[in-house]
Amino acid sequence: MLQKTFFIALVLTLVFHGVGVLAAGTPIGEQMGGGLNTAIDEVYGRDVTVDQTTFNSGLITIINTLLTFTGIIFLLLIIYAGYLWMTARGNEEQVDRAKKITREVVIGLLLILLARIITEYILIQIGKATN
Repeated sequence: MLQKTFFIALVLTLVFHGVGVLAAGTPIGEQMGGGLNTAIDEVYGRDVTVDQTTFNSGLITIINTLLTFTGIIFLLLIIYAGYLWMTARGNEEQVDRAKKITREVVIGLLLILLARIITEYILIQIGKATN
């Protein structure tokens, strides 16, 4: 159940955030055939454009969004483990299960943070090398 919910939320996050990142590389007028840009100009009386986004910064944005989402999942798992522990009422099996969940969540969080640091460092170095 939790895996299915996580997968659905992950896909929705990628779809909605990915569309914005991919569309950010072109001006609004080119995306919408000029109609939206013209309407914005009439309402605000000035040109409104979206700055171009490099591939690296777009990828870093996607990674940060995913990590925010995984952080929320980790927080929920820690709360669940705490709930199990507090409602154990002396049941050692349930306490051990809560300890195992807590340990696995902390290890997973550390691995994901390490992966993020390494990935962002590599992307920044690639960006510096290509500029």
